Amino acid sequence: MSKIHEALRKLQQQGSGDNRKSASGKSASGKSVSGNRPSKRRLPETVVPIAKKKNFEFLGEKHHIEENALISGGLLAPLDQAIPVADEFRRIKRPLIDNFLRRDCAGTDHMNLILVASALPAAGKTFCSVNLAASISLEREINVLLVDADVAKPHISTAFGLAGRAGLIDVLEDESLPIESVLVRTDLNDIQVLPAGRKHSQSTELLASERMEEVMHELATRYPDRLIVMDSPPLMITSEAQSVARQVGQILLVVESGRTTTGEIQSALDNLDRDKAINVILNKSEYSQTGGYYGGAYGYYGFNEGD
Repeated sequence: MSKIHEALRKLQQQGSGDNRKSASGKSASGKSVSGNRPSKRRLPETVVPIAKKKNFEFLGEKHHIEENALISGGLLAPLDQAIPVADEFRRIKRPLIDNFLRRDCAGTDHMNLILVASALPAAGKTFCSVNLAASISLEREINVLLVDADVAKPHISTAFGLAGRAGLIDVLEDESLPIESVLVRTDLNDIQVLPAGRKHSQSTELLASERMEEVMHELATRYPDRLIVMDSPPLMITSEAQSVARQVGQILLVVESGRTTTGEIQSALDNLDRDKAINVILNKSEYSQTGGYYGGAYGYYGFNEGD
């Protein structure tokens, strides 16, 4: 059994006992589930806390992000679930950051490029991309860039109010267009966003082009203090996702609990380089460590096939 299947099996077994909730809100043993009791922790004033950067402060104009729009769009958890979601993504980001800090000095391994992918649509990869970027933005010495590489369905660009703006596709088509000219700094903890860009009839070919390799290498080496989180097209739907995956140092595979099959997981893995740092999120799980449920990353088990 591969490490990913063993990891998922162990995680699911954790929920097979007292943590598994019934329709009545009780566990299989009849005990009340801790996630149903009111939390003693005070609710935050905002879903994404304000970060205090140690070495960096941007004083220019920032693009305003409406948090309520992200919540209603399912990309951020509501306030009453913000704390457990934040705790989950703190656990998720730590091995990714550790890999980034252990990268080679030249940056040729691209360990600061993190591809968030899924086998099929609707697994919650965009939710995971946004919340991972939000969590990384809290780091004092690390900045974050969120890239909308799902150009066919640019959910991040739309939700962030950046639909139709110049972005990734425009940089790929016009080699004279500097990357920095299309980056958008937001007021959501200074998260920078590279929008998907304008619609293009050959967007698939552009994502799989040599120019895409050049752009990703530039992102990886030009900003050594930055982690780049890329929201990818589904691996089993589009061939360009596999091309993009070859250029990154780390891959976060989102698996939808109760829906993604073992065969689909295996097919997705067959399209990935097993020598890369691959981690998995068991998403939309009702038996998380928080005891709660939301459309996000509530079950997590990280692994690296090379370990």
